[in-house]
Amino acid sequence: MSLTYFMPTRIVWGPGSLDGVGPATHGLGCRKVLVVTDPVIGEQDFFARVLDSLRAAGLETALFDACGIDARLTHIDEQAARCRAERIDGIVCVGGGSVMCTGKGVAIVAANGITLRDHLGAGNFDRSALPMVMVPTTAGSGSEVSQFTIVKDEERHLKLLAGGPLSFPAVAVLDPAVLATLPRSAAVLPAVDALTHAIEAYLSDLASPLTDALALESARLQAASMRASILDGDEAARADNLLASAMSNIACGNARLSHAHALSLPLEGHLDLAHPLGVGTLVPWTMAHNAAAAPAKGRRLAEALGADVAGLTDAQAVEAGVEALFRLYDDIGFARHLTPDHLPPERCAEMARLAVPGLYAPQTPPRIDADTRIVAPAVRPMTVAQATRIYERCLGR
Repeated sequence: MSLTYFMPTRIVWGPGSLDGVGPATHGLGCRKVLVVTDPVIGEQDFFARVLDSLRAAGLETALFDACGIDARLTHIDEQAARCRAERIDGIVCVGGGSVMCTGKGVAIVAANGITLRDHLGAGNFDRSALPMVMVPTTAGSGSEVSQFTIVKDEERHLKLLAGGPLSFPAVAVLDPAVLATLPRSAAVLPAVDALTHAIEAYLSDLASPLTDALALESARLQAASMRASILDGDEAARADNLLASAMSNIACGNARLSHAHALSLPLEGHLDLAHPLGVGTLVPWTMAHNAAAAPAKGRRLAEALGADVAGLTDAQAVEAGVEALFRLYDDIGFARHLTPDHLPPERCAEMARLAVPGLYAPQTPPRIDADTRIVAPAVRPMTVAQATRIYERCLGR
């Protein structure tokens, strides 16, 4: 099987890198940029530093600061029309995953059409997106190095995916200063999301030695830094956490995402569950499911997560890895289980059927039964019946 690896985004990492946002953006040939953020980030001192850097580099700026928890289709289409009307030729995103996905969607539509609905799926547009500079403010989604955007369609209660090689951000600026004022509750969810990317990339059947190296080291670095980054505010740990989250998305951008993300999609679209809560609660169980088919990888992943696997069988090592993941959750304050309010128990089988297309299938098959497989690039297939059982385990049953 032939595999490819592609990563065109330039990464600038370390303290003080925020001050280079303006020169980096100017170097892309931009003259007027749309700065995308949310109302909370727009009040932070580091956001003012970004604006100062842009203006000092001679760039004109326009602002969209109304991003919410999810990237919204309506926001993207409205701001893309604004970019065309105001001759905006670049996008600068300062925020978490929803901000960066919003900006990426705007960059795609502004260059290609009227609505993101016309460009859903992988590579479904012909022109390069507007140049993008990303400043992630959580060690989380990794969208700053990803070609894809995930957007909520409010009308149809669906999560939509769009993107391709023509929509990679040009520059990602990773400065630990942005995490200094991040409340613990706002740091935990994106950090867990990033860790799921590393785990899923490592257990993908599209993995390669390149993605394995990134995914495994990312998992190790995240497991080693998340406590000090989130609980103690240690600058070196924050820097490591930011870099590791980008590494994990580079890995999954090439090896793709798997069962935790496929099973989380219907929970997000139909039950309004927050994405990190969905994937984070699911991934210990999907990791165990897939590691059963790749025991050597399961052992190495368990070690990366901090488990002592000496003298254990491969199956025991995977169990130790799951327990190490749960201990990390306990320490940083991420719940091990969903509540019936998150996922009504009687809807588990329904959610499993809705999960069948995953992230990558164009549509739901006409007939689904207990043996139908979830579409995901994983080392081990998963049926609807197995997915139903995993949902039940997420409820502590």
